Amino acid sequence: MMSSLLLKDGSRVAIIGGGPAGSFFAHFILKLASKKGISLSVTIFDGKDFLQSGPKGCNLCAGVISESLNEKLKEEGIFLPEERIINRVDGYCLHVDGEELLLSCAENMKKTIATVFRGNGPRYSTFPEAISFDDFLLSWARDRGADVISQPVRHVETAKNDFAPQIVLFGKREAPQKFETDLIVGAFGVNSYFMKKVQDLGIGYRPPSTLVTFQAEVKLGKEKIFKTFGNTIHIYVLKNKIIHYATLIPKGDYITITLIGKKNATKDSFFEFLKIRDIQGKIPFLKPDCFCYPKIATSPAKKPFSHRLVIIGDASFSRHYKNGLESAFLTAKSAAETAVNFGIDAHSFSVHYRQQIKKPIIHDNIYGRILFFLNDFILSVPLLARSHLSLVKKKENNASNKLTFLLWNMFTGNIPYKEIFKNSLDIKLLLSVLAEVISLSFQKFKAFIQGFDKPLKNAKLK
Repeated sequence: MMSSLLLKDGSRVAIIGGGPAGSFFAHFILKLASKKGISLSVTIFDGKDFLQSGPKGCNLCAGVISESLNEKLKEEGIFLPEERIINRVDGYCLHVDGEELLLSCAENMKKTIATVFRGNGPRYSTFPEAISFDDFLLSWARDRGADVISQPVRHVETAKNDFAPQIVLFGKREAPQKFETDLIVGAFGVNSYFMKKVQDLGIGYRPPSTLVTFQAEVKLGKEKIFKTFGNTIHIYVLKNKIIHYATLIPKGDYITITLIGKKNATKDSFFEFLKIRDIQGKIPFLKPDCFCYPKIATSPAKKPFSHRLVIIGDASFSRHYKNGLESAFLTAKSAAETAVNFGIDAHSFSVHYRQQIKKPIIHDNIYGRILFFLNDFILSVPLLARSHLSLVKKKENNASNKLTFLLWNMFTGNIPYKEIFKNSLDIKLLLSVLAEVISLSFQKFKAFIQGFDKPLKNAKLK
């Protein structure tokens, strides 16, 4: 059923947020409208300058471009210039209880993974040319026909009827300017104060639950980073009261450290991490060059849409612990398709936008939570953890290949969690894991008996 609230020639679209979600939405809505012969006015508002280094230009993200997102960008004709890529890493290294497991791109028949800076580098950094990923996407949207107003949005006012304009107030806090529009798109993200402002509109929006993480940029120099960590993303699974997961991402002279705990991160998280045995001596016990406390969404938002207003990106729906950039791409595409093809009323966004996102994100996250729970349980039991790691290290073994496939996609997020979960129930794989558990248990028991017998034999000889 077609809505009576439709975009038409001359319709205006205001996008709050010039990060990936906002730029992707501008790309999609201009492309789709052009195909239907509709001429739109699209304006992006953002108070940040992504060509600035440090907090002024950063959007608080680890900055990993997964293979699956890279493929989606290519399908849209969006090719990230090499000068915007800081590293092309060779894979992931998983650290569990003192053991290491390398999951390489080559072994998984994948291309290298790109790492980027969202702004123009950490605080006080200097680069000879623009490197910001977000600036590249915003420039792409501008080149496609979007206007960009580099000022923050202070407030929005929803229209009292279908014929009155939606209002965006932007600029100086004391004397904001008024912008009239037909559709407001919230691409502000979970780290923005604007979620509360939209919640206060009384449209039924409830922001996602969030977890505060810690992120730091540490300058070690390319040579030391390569010598210490190689050209690999390192993931530490820790039995620590403060830190649960730690990720180290090489980026030129810098290494990006992201710390996730079971509770909100604090200022103590970073120095607690530096005390960990596997890290001691690798990273200086100094204050990081740049640091922040990004929030990550841990649940979907409730009703992230209303008449002529839709919220995209992680302030609406995001994959569990993974691929915030790809979630921005998916939500932007679905919302734009709904707006152009079906309508900009609340019913259209509920029926089409939300329904399109249900399968790839909302429902898939159920499997994601189960997988991470099982993964945490396995890694918390030494025998189970060693059994899985031992099995993966048996190269050219069918069960090893299957388990490597599962781990690779768990940490890269390249395929849906549901597909990973189904593959994890493979009966041959489960039997192989059980056999490995029994084998290691027997070896441990045998070593115990031998260790027990040795003192007895020595006593008899005396």
